[in-house]
Amino acid sequence: MVKRLIIKLIIEVGSTVAKSFVKAYQQSAKQSGGKAGNPFTEFLNQTMQAANLTHKPMTREEAFKILQLVPEKTSPEDIIRVYWRQFHKNDPVKGGSFYLQSMLHNAKCELMKDFADVNEKEILDKIKKEGESQKGDEEGQKDEAKVEEKKEN
Repeated sequence: MVKRLIIKLIIEVGSTVAKSFVKAYQQSAKQSGGKAGNPFTEFLNQTMQAANLTHKPMTREEAFKILQLVPEKTSPEDIIRVYWRQFHKNDPVKGGSFYLQSMLHNAKCELMKDFADVNEKEILDKIKKEGESQKGDEEGQKDEAKVEEKKEN
């Protein structure tokens, strides 16, 4: 008995959804009138825009603001250095935000369009090596401070 009610409910809901979808499709086809193109695609685009599922591309100004860079003095190395540092600061594992990471990535991609001939991987490797050497220098300074402290005691 319960199975039959569930099956009837599924069929009724499914048919209602299908009918409303067909009506929306027909309405979209009528509205497009003489426009060339697929009315179904136009309907989906309108629906996605209404639901805020589409976004406009990031502008260069927005990209510079996000990465906190100055347009006149920006090099590919600066872009990648700032991107890399901020991207890892906003790691969701460390309590950061995936949304911010996405914005940083989009900003980097937008700004790197001007430097199509630059190899990002080489710059990133260089930045990583610099970071490792800086960590080594900092650790060396800490070790020296500990040694001096022990000598004083």
